[in-house]
Amino acid sequence: MAEVSTVCGDALMIVFISCTKKKASAPCTAKEMYSPSQWFKAAWAYAESLNPDAIYILSAKYGLLKPDDRIAPYEKTLVAEKDAEIRKWSIMVYSQIQQQHIDRTQKAVFLCGKNYRKYIKNLFPNQSAPCQHLGIGEQLKYFNQNVRKPHEKNHQ
Repeated sequence: MAEVSTVCGDALMIVFISCTKKKASAPCTAKEMYSPSQWFKAAWAYAESLNPDAIYILSAKYGLLKPDDRIAPYEKTLVAEKDAEIRKWSIMVYSQIQQQHIDRTQKAVFLCGKNYRKYIKNLFPNQSAPCQHLGIGEQLKYFNQNVRKPHEKNHQ
């Protein structure tokens, strides 16, 4: 995906998608690592349809990832982590956001569970989590029903 500057309303936009339990079995790019997951594929299609400036993946092990970052398979999640571990992980991600020079005034869309966005979301004054109250099946349905067709992207 080209990182071309686009506009969503008056604000630039970035999307954060969480990692998934289902992963590829060998080292590959971050996007490929999570692509075996139906949820990830649907979330990615939805995110791309928003025409964002960038899409990042929030990994429980690696923190903030670009889609083309090469990573190895792992078994780690924030789902059952204690708050102290989530805070520690969030500090790492905050540091990565600074290193990547991500503009925190951009609109940020979070497609991830509460532990992945708990402390990160407040870094972005203009943020949303459209699926925050939905179960996994409902999220899949939401993504599939709300993927914008190319001709709809500029008519928001």
